Amino acid sequence: MNCSDYLVDFLIKHGVTDIFGYAGGYIVPFMDALYLRKGDIKVHVCYNEQGCALAANGFARTSGKLGVYFTTSGPGAVNGLGGLADAWFDGIPVMGICGNVPTNEMKGFSGIRQNGFQEMDIVSMTRNITKYSVTANSNEGFTDITSRAYNMALLGRKGGVIIDFPLNIQQADIVSR
Repeated sequence: MNCSDYLVDFLIKHGVTDIFGYAGGYIVPFMDALYLRKGDIKVHVCYNEQGCALAANGFARTSGKLGVYFTTSGPGAVNGLGGLADAWFDGIPVMGICGNVPTNEMKGFSGIRQNGFQEMDIVSMTRNITKYSVTANSNEGFTDITSRAYNMALLGRKGGVIIDFPLNIQQADIVSR
């Protein structure tokens, strides 16, 4: 099982019935995993990333469940910030899943603006408007990241969380501990 399959399976096992998203090249493995489970989770394709983040927010408000959305990297991830900020201010449980360039293309601490195509440090941008913001840098510990994000969104004062999900990690096999 790869990390994308694991994340979809985790969401389904934790009662997520609907997910909102906008397609892009750096989130395709996750979208493929959603397609394979289309009988268990309904994917609502939105016209833009802002719409999917806000739709997840509205879904959470009306259903009492976790609202989940996905976007691709770069500007796609940034476009979801309004929905995350709204979740932060109003205490609404929302999980954003953002694709990103493979980890070997990330700039890291090199001091350059970007290395990979449409690479974005979404974690730095969302740290002040989420309860938990993390890049899945490895398939080791991915199960812990997933659990923590889910729990942080729902425990105490609810709020938004974001998982930055690089392309190679989406495709990597789960490593059990």
